[in-house]
Amino acid sequence: MSTPAPVRLIEYALNRFSYPVPTVGAIVGIPLFTLFVISGGFRPMPEYDLWNRPMEIMGVFLLLAILPAGLLMWFTAWVRSSESLFSDIHSQVPQSSESQMKRYRLGKYWPIAVVLGTTFAILGNINGSSLSLDSESEIFVTSAAIAFGQIFMWSIVAVTLLFVFNDDLLLYQYGKSVRVNIYNLDRLNGFGRAALSQFLMVIGALALTTLQSLDRDFQWVNYANGLYVGIPSAIIFVLLPTWTIRKNIRREKAQALASINTEIQLSSTGLDNESLVRLNGLIARRDQVQHTRTWPMDISIFSRFLFYIFIPPLAWLGAALMEVMLDSFLAG
Repeated sequence: MSTPAPVRLIEYALNRFSYPVPTVGAIVGIPLFTLFVISGGFRPMPEYDLWNRPMEIMGVFLLLAILPAGLLMWFTAWVRSSESLFSDIHSQVPQSSESQMKRYRLGKYWPIAVVLGTTFAILGNINGSSLSLDSESEIFVTSAAIAFGQIFMWSIVAVTLLFVFNDDLLLYQYGKSVRVNIYNLDRLNGFGRAALSQFLMVIGALALTTLQSLDRDFQWVNYANGLYVGIPSAIIFVLLPTWTIRKNIRREKAQALASINTEIQLSSTGLDNESLVRLNGLIARRDQVQHTRTWPMDISIFSRFLFYIFIPPLAWLGAALMEVMLDSFLAG
């Protein structure tokens, strides 16, 4: 199965450039920013309905330039780092037909993702009543730039989500059959790191939506579609790659406890010194197993999850506080 075209482009960047992540961001972000500047995206025209809130429109243009570049930077970093992650996880899976699931199996459907992203942009994010489709209008180019930016951004979102979902399905399959050593769960942290990276991608994208409030006015319509897509994606990208491996860990933990309890019962019949020493050791081991975690992530990964959860609310809160401070300052 051939590698999908978007991944081939990313792999070319990884092989071609010394700093592929910022390079990909610059290749995408700079032309977009330049296009929006040329189209008048940062030129106040208050006489038009589109520019009743010029700072908000400027924020939208910034979002349309920064978010696609940021997502592609993350995806480039993910492709680079995930190779070693999948290789390590694959080494812990017994050779079987189930474990040989090919990566990017769903990648061939990326054109469908583009169509879905385009459709979502047109139906849910392009407000025809505020745009001018009259080629003679002064804001025709600006309107076209907004439409193009929305379509491009949501297409990138859709393609990125498709490839992330594809990788999570692979991790889901691996989690069913990976060998679990209940006394060495750190080897399974790759599942947790993958979920953490994908969670951070979604959280970072949601935090960027605050750019739409440069005019210091929060409107639900500016955040609704991002939240409708972002919250379910965040939940899926955390649970899908970790759910089966968690069930696997819990199963091994239950089997280990059952085995230890059986040995404790057998050892408790003897009263000699050797039996008592063995009994104490088994009880200590049972306590150790009982306190063993059942998620494929250590405390450092889990604590970062908790930290990342608060990034969008803190960004929104900071913007709201700035609005209040500026209003108070301007009011004297």
